[in-house]
Amino acid sequence: MLTALRRKIRFGMQRTVLIAVLLAVGIFSYAFLNLKFCFKLMSHRSLNLMCQKFEKHEYSGSLCEELCGAQSSFDNFQCPLNDMKTILFTAEKNGDMYAVKLARHNDDELSWTNSKGESIYPKLEEFHEIVKLHIILAYNVTLDDNMIRALVNQEIADDNSQQMVSFWRLFKDNNYMMGKLFDEESIFPAVLGSCGPYYATEGLQIVQSNPSIMQYLASNRLQRLKHALNIMEYIFRLDEMKPEPLKMCKMQVNRFGTTPERRLKYQSAEHVYVESQLDKRLSRGVKCRTSQDCHFHSCRGMCDEAKHSCTHIQQNNNFQIFCEHVLLGGGTFQPGLLSGVRLSKVLQKLVKMCVQPPPEHQVPGRQQAPNMQLALRVYNELKQLHQAAATAAGTEITDEGQAQRGGA
Repeated sequence: MLTALRRKIRFGMQRTVLIAVLLAVGIFSYAFLNLKFCFKLMSHRSLNLMCQKFEKHEYSGSLCEELCGAQSSFDNFQCPLNDMKTILFTAEKNGDMYAVKLARHNDDELSWTNSKGESIYPKLEEFHEIVKLHIILAYNVTLDDNMIRALVNQEIADDNSQQMVSFWRLFKDNNYMMGKLFDEESIFPAVLGSCGPYYATEGLQIVQSNPSIMQYLASNRLQRLKHALNIMEYIFRLDEMKPEPLKMCKMQVNRFGTTPERRLKYQSAEHVYVESQLDKRLSRGVKCRTSQDCHFHSCRGMCDEAKHSCTHIQQNNNFQIFCEHVLLGGGTFQPGLLSGVRLSKVLQKLVKMCVQPPPEHQVPGRQQAPNMQLALRVYNELKQLHQAAATAAGTEITDEGQAQRGGA
């Protein structure tokens, strides 16, 4: 009888645990399906913390007043549809979507310790010079004093070290800085305001959702070909950036989105770098056994077999990454934009050459980087395939972006 009682108690406990687990799974599933409920469950704490810091004068910035003020014009707070690693939540203001993000924590201390053990912080003008030097070293961009003041927004009180530290965190965040420095080029979401280490960017309408095996059954071939062409045009723009090209070390098809004006942008600049800085990162002498030890995400370095160290600049480029990860994808369960599309033998060969360029089509000094001539040939072949598919479907193609690029 005692044994039966124990068995009954154990069974009851197991059933209780199972019900609790299923309930938890159900709550989180509902949270992800219902983005407003998700915000209340997971992201509302971030907004409360931001506003508390603002009330204590530890955070400053225009976004603080807009989000935390009594007359806030924001509504429709939700979890993001994708990229939850970068975006904390989204909200609407006057019909425009804002994506609120948090700058990455950095260990680069802004203060130093004096002989008494006290933390000493720079004065505001000294902080301007620190930011100016950081931008020169990290981005090869020189800003005059007026531009630096505009970047800092002059919202830091002279004696408020906490506000200065939170702004320093922003300036060390690559995603934030790329959005600010290349705002006029409109290649990343525009930064619309900040509050301490939090900042808001314009929301994008994602063009292509997460690729899946269902893509083979979908009838969106024309849309995918058009998207491939738009992404290639975006990459051409990155190569034309001044003072030097921008390199993407992560390129995911579901991170490209459009603004209300139909301008294509990439949702996160976290893994985008100016060419010289990326080359320095990949060739800084890290110990290696194979070249794979020298890679940084999709950007490929090279291992010096004699020295067993990473001493070479980036070996591939944006076009190689595009052909491998966007056009071809990662196999059956991670299809690329061309998966399930019937390609001509010429285009098949060109895409293969783009992924593994032969010597005559390599960028000098970069053995795995297709040159511009090969990239243009891929683009123009894709253009012809898109036009043929549109004609077969009876779809009229707009004049925008239809002219073939030269050099093919």
